[in-house]
Amino acid sequence: MPENILEMRDISKSFFGVKVLNKVKLEVRPGEVHVLLGENGAGKSTLIKILSGAYRREGGEIFLGGQPFTAANPKESIQAGINVIYQEFNLVPEMPIYENIFLGKEFVKNKIMVDKKTAIRESGKYLEMLGMEIDPRTRISRLSVAAKQLVESI
Repeated sequence: MPENILEMRDISKSFFGVKVLNKVKLEVRPGEVHVLLGENGAGKSTLIKILSGAYRREGGEIFLGGQPFTAANPKESIQAGINVIYQEFNLVPEMPIYENIFLGKEFVKNKIMVDKKTAIRESGKYLEMLGMEIDPRTRISRLSVAAKQLVESI
């Protein structure tokens, strides 16, 4: 059997004294696809937010590639290769694709100006890797839901 690339063991979380997750277990092997299915309030989003560093777990362990893993925040999770695409988008609809991709991590030239040309060029590379033939200057509001999800994954 192949080694798990992700293991979440005995994950627990409460909100205001209400147990939302009680010793939840999730194992993912290379190449597998999983679906978290359940009714509203079942804890699906909470589990993923713990993995992504958005929430802190109260109990349990997480292993990524066999190594203990704890993300202090979503940025650390992204750096470790975990990227969550939420049902609700975190994109700014009236901004172009390239600005959304580099929001908060802008390229700067002369230490004071945003380097728009570099951002457009670099975002174009990401879009190309995803097989998206679209101008990075296109506003998010003009994209399909599927295209928005792909942009969100970058």
